Amino acid sequence: MVPTDRELPTCLASDRLYLILLPTEACNLRCTYCFEDFGGGRMAPEVVAGVKRLLERRAPDLRALTLSWFGGEPLLARDLVEDVLAHARDLLGRHPRVDFSSDMTTNGYLLSREIFEGLLGLGVSSWYVTFDGPRPRHDARRVRPDGGGTFERIWRNVEALRDVAGDFEVVLRLHLDEENREDMPGFIATCRETFGGDPRFRLAVRRLARLGGSGDAELPVLEGPSAAPVEANLREQAAGAQEEKLQACYAGWANSFIVRADGSLNKCSVAQAHPNNRVGVLREDGRLELDTPLMLRWMRGLRSGSRDELECPMIGLADGPILA
Repeated sequence: MVPTDRELPTCLASDRLYLILLPTEACNLRCTYCFEDFGGGRMAPEVVAGVKRLLERRAPDLRALTLSWFGGEPLLARDLVEDVLAHARDLLGRHPRVDFSSDMTTNGYLLSREIFEGLLGLGVSSWYVTFDGPRPRHDARRVRPDGGGTFERIWRNVEALRDVAGDFEVVLRLHLDEENREDMPGFIATCRETFGGDPRFRLAVRRLARLGGSGDAELPVLEGPSAAPVEANLREQAAGAQEEKLQACYAGWANSFIVRADGSLNKCSVAQAHPNNRVGVLREDGRLELDTPLMLRWMRGLRSGSRDELECPMIGLADGPILA
């Protein structure tokens, strides 16, 4: 099964650019299943300059530009986020044909209404925040460095966004595992009661996975014959029945790059340190220096049509499958 005719031009188009920017690789939480090592720190000034110059170089020829903010926790370097977004907004004023979008994956701990409104005004219109079930489950997994819980503050922050005017989307990712599977129907009901009247909020159930973190062996992942039916049932409770379709992962696109804090260019947001994940470097003048043979290996699913290679191009490039 190969991508549709509509998807292929998107994956290969030279007039589209999808950047996943890591303004910092530090984080203010220590989630028990995290696969990151927090070693990258804050994005170097020359890398920020390189991002801006890349946008300047590419803007005249672009039809679509997406800036996704990831980390670490991107709100720890909010000033860098705002700086790059302001630069992008200035470029868009000079190149109005560019279709611009921006999103952020955040743990939500620092996401006050004031910060949300400021970034929304700069173009960040899609947000992804994770909960690991109701408060006791969440607070056992998504913890502060001192071991304290985070549910109450994050929930309060997200609740406050209901009163913000404007067009945006907040996706609440609900992690499902063996220990919280019985709690999840009630938590989904609470989420629907709290946010269900606002179409800007959406629930997305997702199974917890072993992604290479130091605590992988102890994770109570939901496995076995019952896993898929349980997940499908909860997804239907969360969002209604949805048709399952093949998604070609962004990591296999020719025009998608992760820009790490040191300027390294990666393809996958998981297994950041794996040598096969580093396909090049962003220079201060905005040039992308790419390892073309390695790039082609990441894109091989577009040629082979393999479902596995399209859904997770990291399979075969690491020691084992990476399920993002």
